Amino acid sequence: MGSRREAIFLLAAARNFNPAAAGRIESALGSLDALADCAEQELKAIGLPGGMTTRLIEVREAVDPAEQLGKLAEQEIVMVAWGEPEYPELLTELADAPVALFCKGDVQLMRGHGIAIVGSRKCSERGRDAAGEFARELAGLGIPVVSGMALGIDGAAHEGALEAGGPTVAVLGSGVDVVYPPRHQELYERLCRHGLVLSEYLPGTEPRKEHFPQRNRIISGLSKGTLVVEAPMGSGALITARTANEQGREVFAIPGGLRNPHTRGNNALIKAGQAKLAESVDDILVEFGLSRADLLEPRLPLDGDAGAPAAPQVSDEERRLLELVSYEGSHVNDLVRKVGITTPECISHLTLLEIKGLISSASGGYYIRLK
Repeated sequence: MGSRREAIFLLAAARNFNPAAAGRIESALGSLDALADCAEQELKAIGLPGGMTTRLIEVREAVDPAEQLGKLAEQEIVMVAWGEPEYPELLTELADAPVALFCKGDVQLMRGHGIAIVGSRKCSERGRDAAGEFARELAGLGIPVVSGMALGIDGAAHEGALEAGGPTVAVLGSGVDVVYPPRHQELYERLCRHGLVLSEYLPGTEPRKEHFPQRNRIISGLSKGTLVVEAPMGSGALITARTANEQGREVFAIPGGLRNPHTRGNNALIKAGQAKLAESVDDILVEFGLSRADLLEPRLPLDGDAGAPAAPQVSDEERRLLELVSYEGSHVNDLVRKVGITTPECISHLTLLEIKGLISSASGGYYIRLK
């Protein structure tokens, strides 16, 4: 019998499985752990819609989930599964949430209540500047900036957040290890080191046209609000704005000139009452009952809940490792030797400690204990 994480990996590999479908399987089999070994007839009897059963059967025959999870650890890719404490609370509110997210970087960032910044790839210099300015101010206040790492507005938003030394999250339309567009290789590497890159698609998945509208629901879903910077009519940013409205999230738009083709979508959203006009970060904060002063000292999450998080729970194995990780940095090979476990096991435990915010990975196989 497999594990729940192995079952979630199979569902992610089979594509388009949401928590409702996963829950239906769990209810029918008594546990997701049984998914790897149950008979085909049992799966067919569940009555999953739209070819899901066929895809799942094919994936079970072709994929060894335990082996694949081990490879993820070797690549320093973390899979956060639906139902785990690390899974973003905001995404649990969505009916079409992904069952798994594959992540590189600081997974804690997707648990914050961020603001998505979206807009056209073919943006104006004015739009690029506005995206960078809003992102710098939001990230400087500790609010995660969420975007899609595309050319134009997305890239400017991530750059602005990184310049401020604040949190930023990139949601990809490819595998988390596939850099698209290629010219954002340097930005991607900076995001992995200082922010977070994630995807619902398995590592190695190449970008496809249909992936980008689909990933937009995660961009808005991870965010308390979405800011449209520049959106011509027909822009993908308008899809994100519509999705955010359907999710019950706030939508903001920067107004543009009457004859500016770059901002016709912005003005249309505002005119239709589908977005609130935003000329500054303060116009966004006020919708959540916050001010800059609230966020600067002490910093509060965007929903205003200032409750201190509970101390993370660690297993005996994790505690042994944590005690060996120094504040200056410890190499994984030294930790393997001292604890007496295999490298994949050690990396798996270290990954969980990183998810819990107790250590941070560094380049060259080093891990640093956090205060």
